[in-house]
Amino acid sequence: MIESIIVRDRGTTPRSLRKVWTASSAEAFATAGQYFHDHFRDRRFTEAHARAAGYKRRKGELQAYGSKAFWRSYTGRKLKYQGHMRPLEYSGKTRDRIKTMYRITSNSKRGRVTYRGANTFSRRHAKSQIRMQDEFRRLLPEELIQLGQVYDAKLDELLGDSNWQSSTTVA
Repeated sequence: MIESIIVRDRGTTPRSLRKVWTASSAEAFATAGQYFHDHFRDRRFTEAHARAAGYKRRKGELQAYGSKAFWRSYTGRKLKYQGHMRPLEYSGKTRDRIKTMYRITSNSKRGRVTYRGANTFSRRHAKSQIRMQDEFRRLLPEELIQLGQVYDAKLDELLGDSNWQSSTTVA
């Protein structure tokens, strides 16, 4: 699920164009949601994105590599058994599930991508400070800018191509 993207700088819409604007905006938000799914979904599971987004460090990441404490930690066991140290991923099942188990909904005010396959992110130990849901949802400023550009481009395309006319009759 991504955070809401709200556009407020378009100016007022004439009443006669409200339905066209609403439908176009909803479709543009759906396009931005699809762009997020296609381009930003897999970045969530990389170490570079974890550092940039400020994910909490997992146990063992601060341990000396190869020490007894490291290999007993979560990170060490994950490296030993799964062969990687990627955040938000242990076996890769969740990463594979969210490729197909998602839904994009939108209206004229926001777009949302819901990942049913990511329900394992809500499970956590009671004493853990790690909130995987929040980490997965976190958008970087560059990503917000790109999503805004996708929204604007699609909205300009839809409003430029639509066959609506605004006319007033003076008696």
